[in-house]
Formats: sequence, C-alpha cells, structure tokens
Amino acid sequence: MNATELNESELQNLKESLLFQKSSILNKSHEFKAEQSSVVSVADEAEAASQDIANNISIHLHERDRTALYAIEKALGKIADGTYGQCEACSEMIAARRLQARPFTALCIECMEEQESHSNIYQ
Repeated sequence: MNATELNESELQNLKESLLFQKSSILNKSHEFKAEQSSVVSVADEAEAASQDIANNISIHLHERDRTALYAIEKALGKIADGTYGQCEACSEMIAARRLQARPFTALCIECMEEQESHSNIYQ
C-alpha cells in the first residue's frame, strides 16, 4: 500500500475542509426545511407532478447530505482522537491523496473496491 501519515499542515487543511463541508450541509439543511414548510398549492396536474418530482429530488439530496454529515462528524471525531486516516476495515493508513479527494472516507481504496465488489454480487 502506498499510504503515508499526514503531517500537521495537511491534517489541519483536511480538518478545515471537513468543517467547511459540514457548514455547507447544515446551511442547505436549513434551506431544505424552509422549502418543505412552504407548501404551495398548484393549479393543474402537470404542475403538481412537476412539484412532486422536485420535492422527491430535494428529499433524496437531503438524505445524501445527512449521510455525508454523519461521515464528516465521524472523521472530525477521529481527528480529535488521533485515529484519522486509518482504514476501518484493514487498519492500514489511507493514502493522503484519497483523503484529500474525499476527506471523510473511512476505507482505503483496496477495501472500498472489495466492499463494492461484494455489494455488486448481491444486486
């Protein structure tokens, strides 16, 4: 595996990135709640169907953001306890490039690929 431990500067940059992403998701969450509370009556079926599709997409995106927020909180906790960057499956260090691309990842590339290959078997 080609993983190295992060230096303090890299770790601080990743922590700031995680905090920014968390803030962004929380802001979107407030917007989502405001959007959901403002029910608008529509005049015809086509408009109602369009509104329903827009609501379903919005709910799906909100759920995806909630999942990301959980992963971000978990990553911030790992930074605090000194275990950030360690793969949850194999305990090896996750490559710095992977962490920079996806700071809240919990698995190294190899373990993620293995997990995906197993999930594809059951689909």
